[in-house]
Amino acid sequence: MEKTLARFRTEEARKTKAGRLLSDYFTQRIADVPFETAASIAAHLDISPMTVTRYLRDRGYGSLDALKSELRMGPINSAWDISENFESLNRDLRDGRLLSDLVAKQIEVLHSLNGLTHEPRWQQAVAQITGSASIYIASFQNIGGISRYFAEQLAYVRSGVRYMDGLNGTYLELFEGDPAGRLLIIIDCRRFATKSRLLAEAASEAKLPIVVVTDAHCDWADRIEATILKIPAMRWRTWDSFMPLAALLDLIVTNAIIVEGDKVLERGQVIRRLQSHFGDFE
Repeated sequence: MEKTLARFRTEEARKTKAGRLLSDYFTQRIADVPFETAASIAAHLDISPMTVTRYLRDRGYGSLDALKSELRMGPINSAWDISENFESLNRDLRDGRLLSDLVAKQIEVLHSLNGLTHEPRWQQAVAQITGSASIYIASFQNIGGISRYFAEQLAYVRSGVRYMDGLNGTYLELFEGDPAGRLLIIIDCRRFATKSRLLAEAASEAKLPIVVVTDAHCDWADRIEATILKIPAMRWRTWDSFMPLAALLDLIVTNAIIVEGDKVLERGQVIRRLQSHFGDFE
């Protein structure tokens, strides 16, 4: 990380007014870079996107993506990077800005997700989820909990939904026998699990249809044949918010309910009878 920051601290990097603005930006807000574009950085500093691009080229980066790729290899890739002074967080909380700003950002994300639901890839993903004979959902590490909950909710909507925890080390349940009618859903956001890519590659080789739910930092999903749903990036001060992922998965379930129609009501009656019989629900 220090080697990266050093490129922006040299005299050459700060010899112009725009250079000083960009030097300060990249050294003080390096954790925000994965979530920015040349245009958004330019808007922050009231300069042109071309100025940002030229500045980065002078520092040895062919593009902003090249800098992002370098950052992915370092510790800044952590999704939970408590680098900001806690006093500033407490100050903003006392002043009433912290949570209100968070709510505003969440509303922006929901607007972006609304736009996603009108795109062809969304309709294709919903059609695959409602039209496949069986669904296998895989997720990893810290988002495994929310992904398992998504699988349980989707199981209320339709049959044949299975969450794979990967503990058998082979994902045999997905690959054995006749794969016709199976759909794999991979849910993974940064910091990405190595198994996500490996599982996607194996499923692609087996000609299984794949839906990938990920974020804007995923650099492998575009290399496989899959329906890709990318959540809007939302970094809140020092951590990545899970709200965009939760909202997107909830929208998938809701859309599936609409498509399935009366079949969901019939399935719900069966589930409620079983719940009453076994007594685990009040």
